[in-house]
Amino acid sequence: MRDWRIKDGILSNLVGYIRHRRIDLQKALLLVAVSIITTLVFFPALTLLGFSYRAGDVAVMDIKSPVEIEEEGISLKKGEIVVREGQVITKEDLSKLELISSVVREKRFFLAYLGIFVFTVVLLSTTYHFASRNIRKFSRKPKDLLLMGVIYTGVLLLIRFSDITADVVEKILPVVPASVYIYMIPVAVGPMLVRLFLNSETSLVFALVMAVMAGFFLGGSLELTAYFLVGGIVAAMGVRHCIQRSTVIKAGIIVGAVNGLILLSIASIKGEGTAVEPLFMVLAGFINGLLTAVLTVGVAPIFEIIFGYTTDIKLLELSRMDHPLLKELAMRAPGTYHHSIVIGSLVEAAAESIHANPLLARVSAYYHDIGKLKMPFYFIENTTGENRHKKLAPSMSALILTNHVKEGVEMAKKYRLGQEIIDIIQQHHGTSLITYFYQKAREMAEPSMHGISEKDFRYPGPKPQTREAGLVMLADAIEAASKTLHEPTPAKIQGLTQKIVNRIFIDGQLDECELTLKDLHFITKSFNRVLTGIYHHRIDYPEPVSMGKEERGEGIGPGPYRERERPGEDKKDRKVHLKRLGVK
Repeated sequence: MRDWRIKDGILSNLVGYIRHRRIDLQKALLLVAVSIITTLVFFPALTLLGFSYRAGDVAVMDIKSPVEIEEEGISLKKGEIVVREGQVITKEDLSKLELISSVVREKRFFLAYLGIFVFTVVLLSTTYHFASRNIRKFSRKPKDLLLMGVIYTGVLLLIRFSDITADVVEKILPVVPASVYIYMIPVAVGPMLVRLFLNSETSLVFALVMAVMAGFFLGGSLELTAYFLVGGIVAAMGVRHCIQRSTVIKAGIIVGAVNGLILLSIASIKGEGTAVEPLFMVLAGFINGLLTAVLTVGVAPIFEIIFGYTTDIKLLELSRMDHPLLKELAMRAPGTYHHSIVIGSLVEAAAESIHANPLLARVSAYYHDIGKLKMPFYFIENTTGENRHKKLAPSMSALILTNHVKEGVEMAKKYRLGQEIIDIIQQHHGTSLITYFYQKAREMAEPSMHGISEKDFRYPGPKPQTREAGLVMLADAIEAASKTLHEPTPAKIQGLTQKIVNRIFIDGQLDECELTLKDLHFITKSFNRVLTGIYHHRIDYPEPVSMGKEERGEGIGPGPYRERERPGEDKKDRKVHLKRLGVK
C-alpha cells in the first residue's frame, strides 16, 4: 500500500510538471507570435509611420534619418535631422522622407526586422515577469494572455493603418492640419477592453505597454507616449464594474475630455499654441474618446463569445429571474431555489464588505446548485419528509451528492453561463468531506474490512480559486446549517457562523483563494447581519376582543363580518345562495 502511494505521488508530480511546462511553452509561443506580428506590421514603413504630411504642414516632432544616404542628389548623414519640430514641410522634405523609407527597405532589411523583433520581445517579456512576480492580481493564465495578445495586435493594426485613414479624412476635411490626426488613434480601446474582461491591475500594465509601443512606432515621441498612457488609464478606470453599455459611452466622453486637457497642456508646455490650432487638438482628443467607446461596445460581445468571458453586463442579464434555468429550478427544486436566493443575498453583502465583485458573487450563488435539477428529491431542502437515502448505501449517497457538481458544470456549459460561473459551480464545495455519510459508512463497516477511505467521501474539487468562489462556499455551508437552529437568536447565529468559518478554514478549503483573515472577519460580520435580518422575531399580536366575540357568536351588532337577516327571507333560501358561492 505504501509503495502504491509513493508511485501515485510521483505520477502526480510528473503530471503537474508536464502541465506546468506546457503552459510555459504556450506563453513562449504567444510571445514569439506577437513579436513577429509586430515586426511584420511596422516594417518597412517604420520611418514614416504617423507622418501623413503634405506640403505646407507643420511638423509636430523631429524626424531623423536612420541611415546614411548619398544618391539622387541628396546627401544625408546617419542621425541627421531631416525635418525639425515646428518646421513647415516642403516638397523637398517629402522627397527626402520617401527616399529614407526606400533605402531602409533595401539596405537594412534584416537588421530592421531583427531590431523590432528583439525590442518587442524584451519589452513584453520583462513587463510580464515583473508584473507576474510583483502584482498579485495580474492575470497570468494562457487564456488571459491570449486575449491581451489579440487586443494588442488589433490596436497595432489601428496604429499601422492610421495613415491611410488620415489621408481619407484629410481629403474630406482639408482645413484640419494633417498632424492632428495622430491624436485620434483610439489606443485606449485596448486597456478599456482588458479592464472589462480582466481587472484593473492587468489593464494598467497593458496600458503602459501599449503606450510605449504606440509612442515608439509613431515617431518616438515622449509626448505621445504620455498622451496614450493617460488616456488608457482613464479608459480602464471608467469601466470598472460596468453593468450597462451606457457606462462605456460615459467613459469614452470622460476619456475625450481628459485627452483634450492633456493635449492643451502639451501645447502650452512646448509653446506651440499658434503652430497647431488648440481647437483642432481638443477636437481630436475628444473624437479619440468617442471612437474608443464605440469600438469597445462593438468588439466586446465578440470577445465575450469567442473567449467565453462573462462581463458585468452579461452577469446582469443572467441575474434576471426569468432565465430558463432559474425558472426550472423554481418549479422542480423550490427548496434549492430559495436556498440559492438567500445565498445570493449573503455573498453580495459579504463581497461589498471586502471589495470583491458583488454582482459575480450573487449571480454565481443563483446558479451554484443547478446540478441538483437532475435528482432534486435526493437533497433535503426539496423533500417533504421522505428520506430516499435510507435505502441507499452511504457510498451511493455520497456519489449522488458529489455528482450534482459535475451535472451543474455540464448544464452551465450548455446554457453558456460563462467560465467564471462554471468555475465557481465546480469549486463551491472544494474538496470538503461529506461528514454525515462518511461517519455512517464507518459505523456500518465490518471490522474485517479495511478502513473506509476519506477520499471516497470528498468532493472532487478543486478548492476555491477566487474570493467570490470562497464566499459562495462559506455562505452555502452557513445557510444550510442555519436551518437547524431551533431558536435562531443573534447570539446563536453568530456562534454558528464563526464555527463553520473556522471549520472550513482549518480544513484548508480556503488555502488557494485570496481571502485573508481580515476578510474572513468582515465576511462573518456581514453574514451575521443578513441572517439576523432573515430570522428576525415578530411580535405575537393579541387577538382583538371584538373578533373573538364574533367567532363565539357574541357579536355586538350587524357589522361587516356578520350576516344580516333580511325581512321575509327564508333560511332555506339563504342556504341555496351559500351553495352557489361554494360555501356549505
